Amino acid sequence: MSQRRLPPVAPDLPPFSLPRWEEVALDDGLELLLVHDDRLPLVYWRLGFQAGSKFEPAELRGLSETTAAVMTQGTRRRSAREIAEQAAALGASLRAYSNADALVVEGSVLAENLGAFLDLAADVVRNAAFPEDEVALRKQIRRQELEAQRSLADFLAQEKLAEIVFGPHPYGRQEPTPESIERLERAALVDFHRRHVQPREAIAVLVGALPPRDELTAKLGPLLESRQGSGADTSNHWPEPPPSQRSITLVDRPGSVQADLRIGRLAVTRSHPDYFPLLVATTVLGGGASSRLFTNIREKRGYAYDAHSSLTAWRDAGIVEIVTQIREEALADALAAVLDEMRRLGREPVPEDELETTRNYLCGVFVIRLETLYGLANQLVFTRLMDLPLSYLEEYISRIRSVTAEQVRAAAARYLEPEGAAIVVVGDADRIGAALESFGEIRYERAP
Repeated sequence: MSQRRLPPVAPDLPPFSLPRWEEVALDDGLELLLVHDDRLPLVYWRLGFQAGSKFEPAELRGLSETTAAVMTQGTRRRSAREIAEQAAALGASLRAYSNADALVVEGSVLAENLGAFLDLAADVVRNAAFPEDEVALRKQIRRQELEAQRSLADFLAQEKLAEIVFGPHPYGRQEPTPESIERLERAALVDFHRRHVQPREAIAVLVGALPPRDELTAKLGPLLESRQGSGADTSNHWPEPPPSQRSITLVDRPGSVQADLRIGRLAVTRSHPDYFPLLVATTVLGGGASSRLFTNIREKRGYAYDAHSSLTAWRDAGIVEIVTQIREEALADALAAVLDEMRRLGREPVPEDELETTRNYLCGVFVIRLETLYGLANQLVFTRLMDLPLSYLEEYISRIRSVTAEQVRAAAARYLEPEGAAIVVVGDADRIGAALESFGEIRYERAP
């Protein structure tokens, strides 16, 4: 055979190694992680707090994300406009956001302006004023965003699936409601910020062209000054998510022209021994254009444009999901095919060539995410916020490589068996309800 007809052999990726780094525990409790990389005259900065949506009261959903959004909109020393103008003058960016577990303040700056940038960032973190007009503006914007989100079938399906899988745990209520947004007054934001956004309980990551450590810690001085506060309760005191069990929920959305389908089960955290086998199993099932769901549901049967699966691991629990949008007339056949693929993965070992392709894909995606300073800073801060050691990143490729076909099968049998899965369908109940009846008892709900 001509050598031109043989595909090239890709060598195994070497284990990832962090660039030169230092981990420093400062006297006030702030954990400082420094990664030295002088390829570009830039510094990427992350400050992470245990202050995600799971820490907000149930009646104040949206409190964490609103606190993050308004933090950069004015301090006791600077207006929102002055913050934006000074950041631009420094060649910097500065913003804050939150997710279920954490609130993160992030930015980047030209290395020569790092000191001035850290002074600006410290002012935002420590002295956020939460002006009444900025709070009101953010609430108005969020109401409009939520109205647009709730007009989308996939958003409704995602929201309902999280509610079912996580039950009473706060992970089941990550999105605000119109009513909770109305209750987000300035005093609530100030109190949440005082209790949870405290530098002495944070993780700071700086990546890039950094000065020597002593010089850098001196520049961090404004951030580390003593501050009064009651302290955040970061212990795990929430109700446990319920055991996975079979359920079918149909969210009636009259006029829908397709059925949005989500199937989910409770999964594991990143520190669990089953995490890497389940990640590989989920990727075999629906992680990319060569996965089983994509090949079967889209390419072979033509039921949907896309079908994929994912594993999301939060600090306290995880969720595995299968997602697709199906033509109404094909719903029953498509759902049966998806459930068959889930079941098969837990009962038959994955062929070695398919397993190797999946391992290569996961390793390649991981390396790409760490190629840039921006990506490396993100991975580092969330690794530490998840309470994982830095060796997690350096061992990632070898741990993916070590996953066996039997481990994949066992993980799929535990976490992907459809008999324990929650099924959520959003669509026109008059047109698709009958198609779901053969799969079990249906709980009907009305779309907002």
